[in-house]
Amino acid sequence: MTTTTVTQAEAAWLVAITKGDEEQRALMLPDCKIVHGPVGNVHDRERFLTYNASMGATLEAETSEVTCREREGRAIVTCFQKMRIRRVPDLPPFLVQAVATRVWFATDEGWRLGHMQLSRRQPAG
Repeated sequence: MTTTTVTQAEAAWLVAITKGDEEQRALMLPDCKIVHGPVGNVHDRERFLTYNASMGATLEAETSEVTCREREGRAIVTCFQKMRIRRVPDLPPFLVQAVATRVWFATDEGWRLGHMQLSRRQPAG
């Protein structure tokens, strides 16, 4: 998918995380780095996709409080993100919230994710 604006890239990302690895990989630069988890894991693209898949399927994703700073072929997006994840097939999905920062880079194929930081948490009660 060609993403000609950062807004399109962000929308495509929310869809991709509900579809799976291939859809996410298509929006990420090969050398993309992801910082996540309570201990600040730093993963490359493939390791993050494997880890993320092990957490269960993301059924829904939405963002709010989105801010974007775009300049000279790169954009920094920060937002509050909610995801409903099905960890166990017979149980209802659980809500995971995160503050996310994504750094997008303009390429000949459209905007691609070069760095992401996720501070995830499960809400109380």
